[in-house]
Amino acid sequence: MCDRSLEHTIQILGIGFGGGAIASSVIVQHIDKINQPLTAISPKNPPHPFYASLLLSIVTTLLFIALGWWWINKGQGRQERQGRKN
Repeated sequence: MCDRSLEHTIQILGIGFGGGAIASSVIVQHIDKINQPLTAISPKNPPHPFYASLLLSIVTTLLFIALGWWWINKGQGRQERQGRKN
């Protein structure tokens, strides 16, 4: 059972980091357009676009990790229900 748990953890992290890396590469291309929401934090001294990129990359990585966790656990629950029927 420990091997299965490790496998699921690696799958979830792979989905999260893979999706976060893809989203990060897209974010970096459009960072000049998405810096405006971060100026609301400090209107007089807007943060550097690097911080916007970093923040959005972290958020999307966490979002993909949550999505991967939900997807893996959803499939695991389906397998358990099918195992009880047989």
